[in-house]
Amino acid sequence: MGVDISGRNPILRSPKPEYPDWNSVSETERTAFWEIMDAWEDENPGDYFRSNWWGWRPIVMMCEYASDEYELNIDFSNWGSNDGAGLETQEECTRLAGALEDIMRTSTELEADMDSIYLCLGSWVNQSNQFVGEEKQNELNQSYQHGEILYGGVVGDDGTIYYPSHSCSKKHLQNFINFLKECGGFEIW
Repeated sequence: MGVDISGRNPILRSPKPEYPDWNSVSETERTAFWEIMDAWEDENPGDYFRSNWWGWRPIVMMCEYASDEYELNIDFSNWGSNDGAGLETQEECTRLAGALEDIMRTSTELEADMDSIYLCLGSWVNQSNQFVGEEKQNELNQSYQHGEILYGGVVGDDGTIYYPSHSCSKKHLQNFINFLKECGGFEIW
């Protein structure tokens, strides 16, 4: 479960592939279709962006920070729901994309594509990506404040590495920035 974000007026370089009749295609044809669709999405990044909630919340937090730092005056009140909120114009999206790029370059520790930003929102996982028990979660939440940003895991007394469950890689954030640059405004569904 997460968000599906549709460009309002995206730049399209080629026609979107038609979905096949899934009841009449082979597994090979299905795989081929998804490969074609992936290539089309790479060529047309402003059409669509998707994220699960665990990754979307850090993106929204980065957008809120960018809006504050660059005085973008964006209303984020409904960005945490699937009701069509978003930005109306390409100008707004371009300004946000530029601010996010500047913040990534100057104010984060994100260097490699897989480097991640972790947002402490009260939920934690271990290095095997399994949720931790309530006792360990409470202990971690006492050490790390709600809304605190981390750029890696924390090592517990037993040597286990723990991570806030809300995280976003540099690559995923860059994909959102690429979407912003070409979406013509967007709606969150």
